[in-house]
Amino acid sequence: MDNLQEWIVPILTSIVAIAVAIMTCKWQMRTELRKILESYVSDKKYKAYYDAVNIVFTLLEEGRQNKIVSSNDRFHELLKVKQDLFVYGSDDAFRSFTEYLCSCTPNSDGSDVFKPLLDFMLIVRREISGGKSSISIDDIMLNLMQSKEELRKYHEFLKTNGI
Repeated sequence: MDNLQEWIVPILTSIVAIAVAIMTCKWQMRTELRKILESYVSDKKYKAYYDAVNIVFTLLEEGRQNKIVSSNDRFHELLKVKQDLFVYGSDDAFRSFTEYLCSCTPNSDGSDVFKPLLDFMLIVRREISGGKSSISIDDIMLNLMQSKEELRKYHEFLKTNGI
C-alpha cells in the first residue's frame, strides 16, 4: 500500500500539470486566433474606408476633367465599396455613407450633398486616427477646393440658401 501511495502523488501531479499545460495552450491559441481575426477585420475596414474615399475623389476628379466613364464600371466599384462598408465599417461610417448616397439620388430633396460626404470623411478620419483627429469640415472643404476664397463663397451660399 505504501508503494502505491508513493506512485499516486507523482502520477496525479503529472496529470494535473499536463491538464494545465493543455488548457494554457488552448487559451493561447484562442487569444492568437482572436488577435489575427481582429487584425484581419481592421485591415479590411481600413481598406473599405480607403476605397470609399478613393471613389469620391475619383468622381470629383472625373467631374473636374469632364471625363466620361462607364456608369456600369462605377456601379460595380460603388457596389463593392457599399458591401465592404456594410461588412467591415462601423455603424456610423455605414450610415453616413448611405446618407451621402441617398443625397446624390435624383429623388433627394436638393439639400447640400457635401454635408453627408463631409460627415462620412470626418468619421473615417476619426476612426483611423483612434479618435484623435482634429480635422474639421472646413479643413476637408479647403483641401478639396484648394482656395480659401471658394470656401468663403461656399459658406455664403449655404447661409444665403438657408442650408
